Amino acid sequence: MRIELIDRIMFPVMSKVCIKELQKDHPEWNGRAIKQNARRRFIKMLKETPSIGRLSQNHWKFNLVGGAVWFALYEAVEELYGRMSNDLYSRMCNACMTMPIMAKRYASTPFFSEKYQDNYIKKVERVNRIKSEYNWNTIIEKGETPDSMRVCFTTCGLCALATRTGHRDILPIMCATDYTVADQMGVILHRDKTLATGDPCCDYFYTRPDSEDEKKWQAEHPEGSFISK
Repeated sequence: MRIELIDRIMFPVMSKVCIKELQKDHPEWNGRAIKQNARRRFIKMLKETPSIGRLSQNHWKFNLVGGAVWFALYEAVEELYGRMSNDLYSRMCNACMTMPIMAKRYASTPFFSEKYQDNYIKKVERVNRIKSEYNWNTIIEKGETPDSMRVCFTTCGLCALATRTGHRDILPIMCATDYTVADQMGVILHRDKTLATGDPCCDYFYTRPDSEDEKKWQAEHPEGSFISK
């Protein structure tokens, strides 16, 4: 993969937030040493990853590069201080998804507007033409009402990256940040299958809170949402 300027920017921005979160539990950890160690791993990881297009061509590259930052930090901490706990890794990942620039971006997403969904479908159709195990193949179904939408992923670039780097065990922790993102967008995510946990696909069903679609889903699923997937 050719490393773009945005990729180089993402690392210091994300690593700063991540290391700050790590040091809440471990103030004795050397943040500079973690960052330097992780940066070498991050660059190597991206160079060894096949291209899925520039960010301007493929919005999923943002996810792939972000995942590489998290994996690189995980590896750096493991080398310097031992294996990171799953709880700490989860909080580290979520710290990135809730930092002000991301929170503002998600809060301003008009998720259930017809214009947004139509544009998203067109964008996904273009990206689906990029054939690579490191890309996301996406199927989208607009709901019968404006208050829901289904998204299905049959391939996931992070699954491919996790498999190659030996991090399938922590991949579901990263996938759980999708619930954090949904919450910031003011939507509800229901999901009972993920590629990360061995299912044939990732099935997302988004609903507007208090909508008839959400009430219907709740009535059909008295066991509640599948937050573990």
